[in-house]
Amino acid sequence: MKSFPVRNQLITWEVDDKGEASLVIPQKDKLWTRLASKLFMLPNKRVIVLDSIGTYVWQMCDGKHTISQIIKSVQNQYQLTRKEAETSLFTYMQQLGKRNFIGFAIPQQQNTPAVPEPEPAKPGFFGFLQKR
Repeated sequence: MKSFPVRNQLITWEVDDKGEASLVIPQKDKLWTRLASKLFMLPNKRVIVLDSIGTYVWQMCDGKHTISQIIKSVQNQYQLTRKEAETSLFTYMQQLGKRNFIGFAIPQQQNTPAVPEPEPAKPGFFGFLQKR
């Protein structure tokens, strides 16, 4: 909930006059992909069009908004209950993450007390016999 979704920098996108985002995803540069592209005359990129809600969430995946903030914003913008917004957003974020369209930046804990690490056990006479 405190992570920051961040868009993949390799994906270019633009919003049209309907308010829908078009994502341009380049093909992976692997040998079998290049061979299949030449053999079947496949394009070297894919275009995915997001609906208005998907575009709204995509624009908020800028690394400045946490998932909690996005949930609240979607809830207010589209008059959804908290549960509806959470469920829909988690499913959508999961799909974007699986396809590597977004990543998640997790902030470091600043107020955590330092826990001293235990000293490593000293080896015994044979190396595997140790005093406990």
